[in-house]
Amino acid sequence: MDVDPVTDSDEVAMLCYEALIGGEFERTHGWHVNLMPETVLNALPADWKQRATQKQTGKLNLLVPAPADLLAPKLKRNEPRDRAHAGCGQTRGIAWLRLRAILTPCS
Repeated sequence: MDVDPVTDSDEVAMLCYEALIGGEFERTHGWHVNLMPETVLNALPADWKQRATQKQTGKLNLLVPAPADLLAPKLKRNEPRDRAHAGCGQTRGIAWLRLRAILTPCS
């Protein structure tokens, strides 16, 4: 399993780098982080923020797109792996989908 965060915070990015694929974090916890560029958000539907879930955890703000919005770029790309991913997300439920979050430290 993986998490795909987007951040403009150097502090958050450094924490993400410690959890990259194949590292100690993944061996310990069973999942890893794929730090994504902010441009990945351009592939989401224009109004995705209206359906997103927002939560503050400690000093971190989370903004998580809705599952349907996460699937939209995959369905548009329409590669076999994307169709399979969408099918699994629909049959297994939203918890199976990768989490893409916009992470910003609270001031």
